[in-house]
Amino acid sequence: MALERRRIQDVPKDAIILTEDQALQYQTKILNNWNTPSDIFAYKYGSVFLGTATMLAGAYTNNFFRRKFKVTKYGQVSSYLPISVVPAMMSLIFHHQFVLKYLVLENEDTCPVCMEVRASSLQAVTGTILPLILAPLSTISLVHKYGTYNIPYLTKEPMKVTKLLIEKVRPAANTFFWMLVAQAVLGSVVTFFEADSIFKVKYKLRKLEQEFEHQN
Repeated sequence: MALERRRIQDVPKDAIILTEDQALQYQTKILNNWNTPSDIFAYKYGSVFLGTATMLAGAYTNNFFRRKFKVTKYGQVSSYLPISVVPAMMSLIFHHQFVLKYLVLENEDTCPVCMEVRASSLQAVTGTILPLILAPLSTISLVHKYGTYNIPYLTKEPMKVTKLLIEKVRPAANTFFWMLVAQAVLGSVVTFFEADSIFKVKYKLRKLEQEFEHQN
């Protein structure tokens, strides 16, 4: 049975009224058990693409700073794990909580364009900006631990450290800019296909209901 959002005065007497959480569980169950995989491909794997893109961006950003400060041989696990995995997990969680959830519920105040913009912003933050914050901090701690580069302590001379980081990033500024753009575009495109996937399932459900009603 397809789920519909209506005003309370327009609800039929024999209708089953669900809370938002119940509606989300109901719709999610239908989508997860849909018997045509191609219809729900974007819904099921869109977040995976976003998480993977974030993880790769985090690994690239971390490797960039590690090379610049000559710590490529040290702290690989403790460095790559949080900077690649943490943003990727945040990307998955944020996308599910603030984008996919609203697409599934199809709230009245939710428009596809708004969701695309929101998804684009979240992906840009988790896929580029967050790694650009975490990677230098991780690298600086390794530099101080292993003494691979002459760099002041961030707590004592923050302006000098900031200036040094800017100097290191400046030659690759275009690369990081286009990474930001690519992440933003990916978030928008994935959300578009997710919305289309969900709409396709809902449309087919309503069509099946109409056919069933006509037969009876």
